[in-house]
Amino acid sequence: MSLVKNVHSLMKDMVEMKESMSTSNKRLNDAEKEISSLKNEVQLLKTENQKLKEEAVKFHEELKTADNKLNNTITSIKADVEQSQKSQLKLAAAVSSLEVFRMNMSLMNSCASKTSVGFTVGVTSSSSSWNGGILVYPHVVTNIGNGYSPSTGKFTAPTDGKYVFFITVNAYGSNDIYLDIVHNGSRKVRTMSHSSGSYQTGTNMAVLPLYKGDSVWVVYYSGKGYYAYDVPITTFSGFLLF
Repeated sequence: MSLVKNVHSLMKDMVEMKESMSTSNKRLNDAEKEISSLKNEVQLLKTENQKLKEEAVKFHEELKTADNKLNNTITSIKADVEQSQKSQLKLAAAVSSLEVFRMNMSLMNSCASKTSVGFTVGVTSSSSSWNGGILVYPHVVTNIGNGYSPSTGKFTAPTDGKYVFFITVNAYGSNDIYLDIVHNGSRKVRTMSHSSGSYQTGTNMAVLPLYKGDSVWVVYYSGKGYYAYDVPITTFSGFLLF
């Protein structure tokens, strides 16, 4: 009886052991499945990580290429800026040269217009008794700029500037004659032909600053008469110096 009881107890233990082993096997299978799933996830993570590495390498290469392009662009822009600066300097130099040329041309034109003023006039008939007023020179040798009037004996400045005037008078016989160069009514210089001998010659010159419209003429001061030839020897001349 005791043996049977022990056998029953042993069988019961074996059944429990089988159930425990079955449960353990089930747990083991579940664990293996979970491990397999984890392995799959790890593999997926490895694959994704590899893709990320490849994308990172690709991005790095693209970034490096973009950096090279940016550096090339910056270098090109610097070269363009330097070329532009050189071009601007050349343009500025050209503009300066043109301005200097324009100023020189303006100065040359101004000088050219001013230097085209001059006259020489004289008398071709002698007078033994002339003794007063303006000496009118009716014979015009040159009258560049038409500043001299043979009807009044006066020169009128057509432009501002510094003018040179020169007079020559030949006395009639043994007479004395004194003449003055007059600027707007003001006597500036005097010439004389003295009676130390026959047909003496007197000369003088004046440099006068004139404004446009100023007048210069020759006027009697003292003595009388003047001598002349058909080619003038008693003359009045003037020209624009600058």
